[in-house]
Amino acid sequence: MITPVEVLGKELKRGFGYKAVEVDEFLEDLAKDYESVYKENNELKEKVSALTENLNHYRTIEESLKKALVLAEQTSKETMENAVKAAENVEAEARQKAEEELRKAKQEAEQIRNSAKEDFEEEKNQHTAEMERYKGLIRKLESDYCSYKAKMKQIIGAQMEILDNPVYEMEFEVEEKEETKRQEENNGESES
Repeated sequence: MITPVEVLGKELKRGFGYKAVEVDEFLEDLAKDYESVYKENNELKEKVSALTENLNHYRTIEESLKKALVLAEQTSKETMENAVKAAENVEAEARQKAEEELRKAKQEAEQIRNSAKEDFEEEKNQHTAEMERYKGLIRKLESDYCSYKAKMKQIIGAQMEILDNPVYEMEFEVEEKEETKRQEENNGESES
């Protein structure tokens, strides 16, 4: 592009045609106008350059924002997926712990039931043995009682035989007669 200085500095060959003064004046006017247009053009170029730079800056920001938005969406999606997975893991872990606790509780209940059953059987066996022992004692007592009763019957029977013996009756009569005699003598002495 031709500068205003180059327009002013340009020397034209002289010849027949236009007047040199008018051409010089025209060139000066043209140089002034061209200078203002040139300055304006340079200013506009600077503005365009600045605006282009700003536009590029804003485009870079826009690209960064788009990338950030996409990244945020991906991060959000990943976060949601991770949260869902974490929730599923927590739920699975809780379910597993609950099943383990339930299994342990069932085992403990089974052990308690078995222990109670064993204790019951042991106590039952002890009570059965004790009852058998008492039954044995009762049978022994019944046997002893029957034996004692039979012996007592024998003794009482023997004593009854002795008491039924006429020998003992006489002795009692003799003693009775002597007793009556003594009483009569005692009565006679008292009368006198």
